[in-house]
Amino acid sequence: MWMKHYKLDEHEQKLLDMSREEFDKYMMENYPDQFKKRRVEEGQQVIYPMNFGFEIGKGWRHVLDSLCGKLKIIQDLTGYVCVFDQVKEKYGGARFYAHTELMEGHEESPDTKQIDEIIDTLVNHYESYCDYVCEELGTNIHPDEKIVVGGWYYGMALEGFKKSAKEAWPESFEKRIEMAEKCAAKQEQLKKIKRNLYELSDNELKKVQEVVEELMQEPQKG
Repeated sequence: MWMKHYKLDEHEQKLLDMSREEFDKYMMENYPDQFKKRRVEEGQQVIYPMNFGFEIGKGWRHVLDSLCGKLKIIQDLTGYVCVFDQVKEKYGGARFYAHTELMEGHEESPDTKQIDEIIDTLVNHYESYCDYVCEELGTNIHPDEKIVVGGWYYGMALEGFKKSAKEAWPESFEKRIEMAEKCAAKQEQLKKIKRNLYELSDNELKKVQEVVEELMQEPQKG
């Protein structure tokens, strides 16, 4: 699953540089059927999670766009559209909640089950791939590099966290970065320990537990 992605191409960089509004417009123009729950009709009372927009970092935009492009091909070939109910980040990972619908004017296929399975596989694959992509920078990371600050998971490694911290916490970013650097050091320590996990003594295993508990401390205010 870890596919090394050294540099964003021109299109991927363009998506990353867009404002939230520009990305929203891009996705709605290119994949209107997939994101039909993004808009609330006039007078409509039901509020869908998708109404709140694309609740992911800009680094995952190219992953979602790539997924939607493949789903659009399936839609054009079969009449089955993958409708997204919600796109969000949770515990440092992507969550793409969706279901399949048959477009109006198309007849149900005897291969419906297989088409559903293909769509589910694609959605799950791209969702999982976000574990290997920095939510801020869009380039590859290893899941073990993801930052945990005060019990909060972030879908980014230290470099991405530092870049996003000033915007996210303008009054306390220095403290947050300091916490993130300590987390990265602990993660590196854990990676070294894992290499010889089965050879550790009880006392060494206790140290592993202590390191993990430090990473999961309650968030500090400020």
